[in-house]
Amino acid sequence: MTDKKTILFVAPQPNQLNNWEQLLSLNFAVMHAQQLPDATLMSQYVLIVLDAALIDQGLLDISSIKQFQTKFLIVGQQWPEDQQVHALVGGAVGYCEISAPASIILQATESIMQGDIWIQRHLVHKVIGLLVKITATQQPELPSPIDTAALKTLSSRELDVAKLIRQGTCNKDIASTLFISERTVKAHLSSIFKKLNVSDRLHLGILLKDVQIELFQQHD
Repeated sequence: MTDKKTILFVAPQPNQLNNWEQLLSLNFAVMHAQQLPDATLMSQYVLIVLDAALIDQGLLDISSIKQFQTKFLIVGQQWPEDQQVHALVGGAVGYCEISAPASIILQATESIMQGDIWIQRHLVHKVIGLLVKITATQQPELPSPIDTAALKTLSSRELDVAKLIRQGTCNKDIASTLFISERTVKAHLSSIFKKLNVSDRLHLGILLKDVQIELFQQHD
């Protein structure tokens, strides 16, 4: 018996994600499969680490993962940036190289478990831009227009954090820029999400995309 949360590794070739499995097995129960399990079994996994080869080989449509509540992290070998962007738009919570060093694997997993996304910083704007473009034609479940009254409830520091999130800045860099700890950044984000009624930083970025946050920085 174990109380560890379970991560499922899905790859068409056995042992393809062996280095990930060995490392994350220290903190999680791990299972592996060569294809996605039945949808009714998805909820038992806190994260599914998916080999990009399944998508490249046409064995899985990335857009199909939107129907599941489970988080999906795509791992691949020098996957093109446009595919990384489409994976995030399609419902994944991040992309990482299979050959990433242990420190990056642990950092990516920890960030995702805390509700963050994991993708190269310069691609965040592309993800947000594409989602905004999609909402104009398909009207997916994206945040409603910004409630300026709600925005005025943010503290001065929360507004600083929100502005950096809009720019695609990661928690570590926000902490460095504002001279606060990453734990404090996370606390501010939790408060911002609650006040603005958004679920995560990606939707927050979309919500604030065209907002002049500086206009609301009226208080200390």
